Amino acid sequence: MKAAVLQAPRRFAIEERPRPIPGRGEVVVEIGATAVCHSDLDMYRGSHPLHYPAVLGHEATGTVVAIGAEVKRVRPGQNILINPVLTCGQCDCCRRGLDYLCRSSGIIGREVDGSLSEYLCLAARYVHPLPTHVALDQATIIETLSTVKHAQQRAAIARGESVVVLGQGTSGLLHTRLAVLSGATVIAVSRT
Repeated sequence: MKAAVLQAPRRFAIEERPRPIPGRGEVVVEIGATAVCHSDLDMYRGSHPLHYPAVLGHEATGTVVAIGAEVKRVRPGQNILINPVLTCGQCDCCRRGLDYLCRSSGIIGREVDGSLSEYLCLAARYVHPLPTHVALDQATIIETLSTVKHAQQRAAIARGESVVVLGQGTSGLLHTRLAVLSGATVIAVSRT
């Protein structure tokens, strides 16, 4: 398989690598689409700590092509969304079901090779089936949208409130739209 390997800041190379084989509880995904977010750009530029060589990419979708023993949630041929947040499963937060607060968390594409490759092997718990009508390239935004939705639920944005959204990049646009859909009055601020 081919992988885009960041060898040093601002230096990518396309490398041939062995196609992964799933172990117990793992799946191999043929990557269908990967979005590039700001953290990817920071790692590319060298302004975010990273161990080289690295395969970036974490906002991704694909199709399951192989499953290891004990995998029940997905099957080969199924389109999936990748949850890029790696968790330990052992700390107090993970044991309480608060894995988003994992004390040893990381992300795919930084701590382990990411989705800028043809295939990716990862634990089945990090993949989620997509409805058949959702296109792989469009589904890459779901990870960002879920983060925005979670933040707005925590802020308890309600109908009739006033909300200021600073910045109108991808996350800012999503915050603005969700706040409007919640019935809030929204002031969106952006640079020109």
